[in-house]
Amino acid sequence: MNRKNAFFLPFRWYPSKWYGIFHEDMARSLLPIVFFSALAFFSISSQMLLAIPREQALYFLHCAGCHGLKGEGIAGVSPQIAQTIDFFLLSPEGRKYVIQVPGVAFSSIPDDALAELLNWLILNFGQTKRKFQKYTTQEVAVARKEPLLDVDETRKRILQTLPDKITLIKSWQRYATFNTKSTK
Repeated sequence: MNRKNAFFLPFRWYPSKWYGIFHEDMARSLLPIVFFSALAFFSISSQMLLAIPREQALYFLHCAGCHGLKGEGIAGVSPQIAQTIDFFLLSPEGRKYVIQVPGVAFSSIPDDALAELLNWLILNFGQTKRKFQKYTTQEVAVARKEPLLDVDETRKRILQTLPDKITLIKSWQRYATFNTKSTK
């Protein structure tokens, strides 16, 4: 068998005369199609491919690894955002806390995009669906300059200031263990 006039299929050489046109000329004619298909694929941004808002893309890239795709948290690793973010909006210290936690304060997200992400997070994971004071770029920039040194202690202090009628969900009880209130 002459290998110049043959093409390779797994584990065996087949003479090209048996299969007609499949040889070098066909491979050359497919090259432009493959090239332009790859070019079109890689020129589309990930946001266009996924058709999701910028804030959601930022959440997936920077937050979802620990807090889950739906803000559900990971037991023993990170607290739940869904159903609990509203608690921190009840006080100025709580609003600041949301910006100062290490994952937020030290993230590579610019201040303006971070403010938009936090506002998106509250609208999508918050439970009250009430009007809230949106985070501003300036507020985020100022608070990020003072990251928290003791996250757990600050969180407990903020949660202790919650009104008595608010009961924390079970997934947050371990983050708010203190003697002054019941956290059933």
